Amino acid sequence: MIAMDLARELKVAGLPWRPRRGDLAMDRLNVAYLVLSDGTDDAGGVEIDTGRGVERRPFLGLTWLPRLDQILAVLARHGPLELTARPAGQGRRDYLWRLTLSALPVNGSHGGRYFEATVAGDAAGLALHHLLVEVGWKPGKARNG
Repeated sequence: MIAMDLARELKVAGLPWRPRRGDLAMDRLNVAYLVLSDGTDDAGGVEIDTGRGVERRPFLGLTWLPRLDQILAVLARHGPLELTARPAGQGRRDYLWRLTLSALPVNGSHGGRYFEATVAGDAAGLALHHLLVEVGWKPGKARNG
């Protein structure tokens, strides 16, 4: 799961979302919920599992917490990418994840622009945020798959 603050920044940046069964979404108090059905109802509500039962919440009051595979699927619509991991440092057991966007050359080089984080989803989320905010890329409507 990506960081909740990053998910909120992606929403503000215009990341499209069509609720799908199995998605995670959070409310304004950072409480995470499981989406139980595809899309919204006629009133714009999303059916969620609160842990205490099934409820409907307004779509606009929820923020999508995309999984890594979902973020990568959106990024792949922009162009080639590569996700790699390496130890964060000598003697450490954690990893540093790097997502490289080949279609964004840096200072004329062909290596691409990269984004790093200790969580793979955050590295991908940072790349997506950069595309949405800094580059002005519009991924189009949310896909159903």
